[in-house]
Formats: sequence, structure tokens, C-alpha cells
Amino acid sequence: MSDQQSINGIVEEFKKAGWLFAVLGGLGMLARLILTEEKYHAIRWTRMVIAGAIVGVLSYFALYNADIDPFYKSVLCSISGSLAPEMFDWVRKKFLQKASN
Repeated sequence: MSDQQSINGIVEEFKKAGWLFAVLGGLGMLARLILTEEKYHAIRWTRMVIAGAIVGVLSYFALYNADIDPFYKSVLCSISGSLAPEMFDWVRKKFLQKASN
């Protein structure tokens, strides 16, 4: 199997069920926002939920070939989505550290 066929296979599987991981990541972040006492504006909520969805997609591709139960994959995706702001802040700080050195 060539790399192009492998990529096409992954894309087709993402179209079938992988998009659910984006939804789960976004819902994980939304649940976190609902449970917090902090006041956020609607645009910030939207940005954070989108960040959760992006991390959900990234975790889908990271767990794509992992031999674990799909239930656990979905739980990991939701948890990673709820931690999206911290993940993005950590990555941003690492890039800024590298740029300043």
C-alpha cells in the first residue's frame, strides 16, 4: 500500500466516524465552560469550543492505529478537548521560548 492510499484510507475513515471526535472534543470543552464559575464572553466560549474540536481531531489521528476500545478513545478525546486551552498555551510558550533563544 502506497502512502497516498494510506492517507486516502485515513481520510475516508475520518469522514465516516472521525468527525465525531471533533464533536466530542468540543463538547468536552463546552462541559468545562458550563461547570466553571468564571464569566466569559460568547466569542471566548466559541474560540475555546473550537480549540477543543481541533484537539479532538488531533487526538483522533494520534489514536488512529491504537489498539484500544473505541469507548476509551472517545473518553480520551473528550478529556483532551477539555484541556485544549492549556495545551495551546503550552505549545505557544514552547514556540516562544525557542524563538527567543
